Amino acid sequence: MFEEEKKKLEQRKKSIDKMEVSKEKLHFAVQSGFAKAKKEQALKRVKIIKRSSWSIVIAAILLISFITTISVSPVFANKVASIPGMDRVLSLIQQDKGLTAAVENDYYQPINKSLEKNGITVTLDGVLADNNGLVVFYSVQSKEIDISKLELKYIQLWSGLHTTNYSFDLGSHSIPLAPEENTDIYSTSEHLWKVKQGKDLSWVVGLKNGDKTEHFRIPFSYKKMDVESKNFIVNKEVKIEGQSLKVKEVIVDPIRAVVKIEENPKNTKKLLARPFDELELVDEKGRKWSAIPGNAYKPLEEGNVWEVPLKESFYFYEPKKLTLTFGKIAAMDKEEAYILIDTESKKFIQQPSQSIFSNLQVKDNRVSFTVNIDKDYDMNMVGFIKFTDADEKEFYIHYEGRTPLYSNYVKGSKTNSPGEGRIEFELPNKSVTTFTNPIRLDLDFYPSWIEEDAEIKVK
Repeated sequence: MFEEEKKKLEQRKKSIDKMEVSKEKLHFAVQSGFAKAKKEQALKRVKIIKRSSWSIVIAAILLISFITTISVSPVFANKVASIPGMDRVLSLIQQDKGLTAAVENDYYQPINKSLEKNGITVTLDGVLADNNGLVVFYSVQSKEIDISKLELKYIQLWSGLHTTNYSFDLGSHSIPLAPEENTDIYSTSEHLWKVKQGKDLSWVVGLKNGDKTEHFRIPFSYKKMDVESKNFIVNKEVKIEGQSLKVKEVIVDPIRAVVKIEENPKNTKKLLARPFDELELVDEKGRKWSAIPGNAYKPLEEGNVWEVPLKESFYFYEPKKLTLTFGKIAAMDKEEAYILIDTESKKFIQQPSQSIFSNLQVKDNRVSFTVNIDKDYDMNMVGFIKFTDADEKEFYIHYEGRTPLYSNYVKGSKTNSPGEGRIEFELPNKSVTTFTNPIRLDLDFYPSWIEEDAEIKVK
């Protein structure tokens, strides 16, 4: 009888090996598989008492039943079933084909380190890593506290006694940890682009519980994956409303993909913050890889070159064709991309011709003015990070909820109400330092765009 069951088992394995993997349906299938596997395992514990050769057959059949239910490759199913906490990780990457493929190709490294304080347990579940950075997965549990009552204060990655280039700090504010009430467990992932492997790494999280903040510091290490990037050299220029842009290359790693775009310094328009939020790569099947909103940046060492990270990587896919489209690009005329204020006469000397600023006030060593809000934008799309006086001294503005990055800063705030908002900031204390009028505020965020049907063949 054992031999007969063994033959049936081998036949089922062969049939499973031929199955196609549907990554778009992966999450639903895996979760269903987990549910069924748990029920089957519970049933097995009740019915199977003696350890015997027959129990090995039963266990193998259960595994095959689990694999068949989720309709994925046996190799992937085995990985999923063997990694603690993997069901939480899968729920986070269900919409990311790139990260799902990275898990399937052995780039996920389980950590499973926990720290408990006053009834709250934080677990560093694991990381997805390649040679350029990593994605951290963590979860929060509590048997004593409703998770939805907790608030997130900060998340940091430390190397020894110093923070790395990744730090998320809400300063004097905090945000709800979980959006739903009666949540038993909260899981999330943090994308840590450009994090190089360091020594004595620690994942640090601050959670506010009522009036008290609990601090969790979990040391960990991971293996840096030795893998080559896939580079698509493009070097093609495109003009959008007269502005010249050069797509230099697309760099694809297992957990991220980046488009490099160079702006021509002779352009008449300034690219604002978040310029390429609508950028997309499209393949021959219509699959799209979109920019991560608000994440485009210019590395200091590359001058006018922007790096635009995409939401997903296609490292484990082989598109036959790739076309880059731009959508709306945040930009405005360079000669209008600033505000000039005389704090003594309390007047705007210069502002954009289609200005949305009014009602300037200078009182008690503070400057404030009104921002007219439209249905197409809010206060997050209006602003600046510093002002410069007539002697070119710079003063950075520390808005509430953000940690000051420089010593020469003043405090500022933004308020929002229907139809209008208000920006306010301090002037330097004259007993500490002086400034010379007028002061210039270079606009980093402003509701101004350029748009034109334009695309570039990448592959």
